[in-house]
This record gives sequence, C-alpha cells and structure tokens, in this order.
Amino acid sequence: MSEQDTKKLVLVVFKTAYPNDLSIAEASKRAGVAPNTASTWIKVLTAEGILEESRKIGNAKMYRLKKRYA
Repeated sequence: MSEQDTKKLVLVVFKTAYPNDLSIAEASKRAGVAPNTASTWIKVLTAEGILEESRKIGNAKMYRLKKRYA
C-alpha cells in the first residue's frame, strides 16, 4: 500500500466516524494500520486543516474531521 493510499484510508475512517471524534488508537484499529502510522497521517491531516484536535481524555488526544470536509 502506498503512502497516499494509507493517508486516504485514515481520512475515510474519520469521514465514516463523523461527527464523532476518534483517538489515534481507535483510528489505527479501524484503518488496520499501526498506531505510529495512523499518528503520522493524523498529524499531517491536522496540519493540512482537514482534521482538528477536539479534546483530550487523560493522555489520549481525540481528533475529528472538520465540518467543511464531512
């Protein structure tokens, strides 16, 4: 699987979950990729303005797709 395919897969996971937010662990499980891989792409998508950090639960950061991309 190419890097762009993995990025798209992580994005689809967040589109499917919208309007709910997901932790990195949950997103990686749903995408079927390693947590480190999911974390990398979540950070990229956040920097691109597609995802946003919605809240923190303990040490876990929760992310959500921005409304305009839903």
